[in-house]
Amino acid sequence: MAETAVDALFDREFLRRLEALSLAARQLVRGRMKAERRSSARGSSVEFAEYRPFTDGDDWRYIDWNAFARWRQLVLKLFIEEEDLHVHFLLDGTASMNWGEPVKFDYARQVVAGLGYLGLSNLDRVSVVPLGSEPLQWWFPSRGRDRFLPLLRYLAALGSRARESVVQEPPPDGGGYGSGMHLETATRKWQTMKPRRGLVVLVSDLWGSDRGDALRAMDRIRYGRHELAVIQIMDEAEQTAGAAGEYELVDAEYGHRRKIILDRASAKEFDDNFRRYQETVRAYCRRHRVPLLQINTRLPVFDLLLKSLQQGGFVR
Repeated sequence: MAETAVDALFDREFLRRLEALSLAARQLVRGRMKAERRSSARGSSVEFAEYRPFTDGDDWRYIDWNAFARWRQLVLKLFIEEEDLHVHFLLDGTASMNWGEPVKFDYARQVVAGLGYLGLSNLDRVSVVPLGSEPLQWWFPSRGRDRFLPLLRYLAALGSRARESVVQEPPPDGGGYGSGMHLETATRKWQTMKPRRGLVVLVSDLWGSDRGDALRAMDRIRYGRHELAVIQIMDEAEQTAGAAGEYELVDAEYGHRRKIILDRASAKEFDDNFRRYQETVRAYCRRHRVPLLQINTRLPVFDLLLKSLQQGGFVR
């Protein structure tokens, strides 16, 4: 990606304001390297936590001999462990995301780029997983602000491939960007790569193969002992049935077509079904204490990062 393309995604003022935010999770998890976050685990950093009695099998190098001289008892010094957080962005690349104004997939990758910048700046390990790609083209966990430009290049390439592969008919193999792959299936494929436990941010419109597909995908993430947060991205036009008339509906995920006559009764049925589904998603997230943001793409991306995510609880 040329520098002009990078500038088109995020101008200098946007990047400057991003530095004021810090990506965080409600629950701390174990990591392999120290970073700018405290853990409830005990480790070998320089900040003292507490003493505990020495037992067989302990490392004698951590005995506090000054304490032994005072108390005549062998004790170990324990320290606060500072850890990195693994942040996995699951970016929905299925066909329903290739729709809207702006295109939901383009909006979603800008959100991931902004949050990814926060994570990299905070020395977290950031990875991006495009759900719906075959084979899975994972941006492997990286850390450090110097990885932000490669992240932008990666996301831009994803956007190009997605736009080139909008599905018009059901794909024969269920693969490729813009395919009709189930969200649950795509999530399971990612889990076969055995990602480290951490914070998973699902960025999706939550349209799946059926009404339960997205919820089953979220179940899989939670059962993997990850901390889950969800950003649901919706276009304003798909939230209402629209004006009365004759239409041919096209299933964005699989290309199936159906002609309908939209009257007042069927429009009300659509609106009721949409509201029920949204409430089902909200109820699921309340029940499992999952931060949820239901976002209209009319909201500028930076406003989403600065305001809505503060309310959602995983940016502070």
